[in-house]
Amino acid sequence: MPAFEHTLQLKEFERVSVGPQWDSRTRTVGAGEVAAIERFQAKSGRELIKLGYRSIQGTNWVGTLGVGQRCLEVIPKIDDPAGPLDARRTRENLLWMVSRAGMVPIEPADIARLADPQRPLLAAFLDLYVDHLAREWQRGPIKAYISEEENRTYLRGKLLFPQQQRHNLIQKQRFFTTADEFTMDNPLSRLLKAGLRCCAGQRLSDTVARKARGLLMEFAEVADWEFSSQEADQLQVSRQHSRYELLVNLARLILRSTSPETGGDGRQVYSLMFDMNEVFEKFVAAEMKTALAGTKFAVVSQVAGQSLLTQNGKPRFNLRPDIGVYRGGELVCLVDTKWKRLDMNKSHAGVSQADIYQMYAYGKEYGSALTVLLYPRWGSLPESIAGYVHNYSALADHQKGIEIRTLDVGSLLSLPAHRMEFAASLFRLIPDVAPRSR
Repeated sequence: MPAFEHTLQLKEFERVSVGPQWDSRTRTVGAGEVAAIERFQAKSGRELIKLGYRSIQGTNWVGTLGVGQRCLEVIPKIDDPAGPLDARRTRENLLWMVSRAGMVPIEPADIARLADPQRPLLAAFLDLYVDHLAREWQRGPIKAYISEEENRTYLRGKLLFPQQQRHNLIQKQRFFTTADEFTMDNPLSRLLKAGLRCCAGQRLSDTVARKARGLLMEFAEVADWEFSSQEADQLQVSRQHSRYELLVNLARLILRSTSPETGGDGRQVYSLMFDMNEVFEKFVAAEMKTALAGTKFAVVSQVAGQSLLTQNGKPRFNLRPDIGVYRGGELVCLVDTKWKRLDMNKSHAGVSQADIYQMYAYGKEYGSALTVLLYPRWGSLPESIAGYVHNYSALADHQKGIEIRTLDVGSLLSLPAHRMEFAASLFRLIPDVAPRSR
């Protein structure tokens, strides 16, 4: 359990009580915080937390949901259910997965620092941003040429005749011109400052806010600017300023995560949450592309082109497997990821009939000899859960049509030995392929 007194940590789908006041010791969320989260979710259109009258429940969204000075920390179920919770390892694996999935701009060297369970994940990201920005800004701020139009008392740059006629018809001693200024006040600097202002204004960590306010003095020449998500995403980082690219991407993430939604009671809501279904899918795709790089195989994410049915000659109910593995343009296998805890004591280990039907449709319509349902592995789950043979004649000669497999996400994924075994397990998904020697 984290030592941060205003943090309440729960696993995916775990319930905690709702009471009049927030109390981390009794694992109680205040009614005021629940009301603020309800407003936030209604506006965002995402159910990050299931809200009830007497309790709330985590979902498959994990990360930090902050409400003023307090926050809910939802962590994924990637530990052994029979063993004790290892909060640091769980955080490290989550961060490794979202980083490899391309969902957060962090370096592997920063993961151990961000995994500290003593503070909210969002606060750790903000702290990382402030420290890295201070270091890079000290090396040299971003300066760029910006075209500025101004009615000057001297002739500089290019004279703008329409504006000159409109503004200076009487004041002949003035010149309306445009000139390039080499300045610190440019769009990239404004974006970095906007991220810094978010860090200074948040209430999750007084230490981070204090450091951010101190660093803001170094940005006195940079204008305050309110960025929409579209404006922030459109900014390009030139090769000249490439050392700031990671910070620019972090600033975008912070602006999306910490833009406060303030309710009538003044509580601000901040969100750094990840859908584990999306994380697992993108993580597996990225790892497969890395593992198979330099081989005769190619990995394609979000395979498209087939549908379940047609209507008046038009495709209906498109089929989009998560991952396709090809060899020389020929489809070798399809992989679909499912973020769900299997249980060998349940019928078919808990694999749903709907998922099997889905994989059957993928194999039939794409003509794939093998389709793989891939689940996360923890505890004593085996790597191979089950294999099934298709009945229809098109694939009758193949030994298996659908396989149920698992990938180990409980071991520390950042360790080299575990990375090698993880890559080898990805090779074993593909028929008649041996892992490369490393």
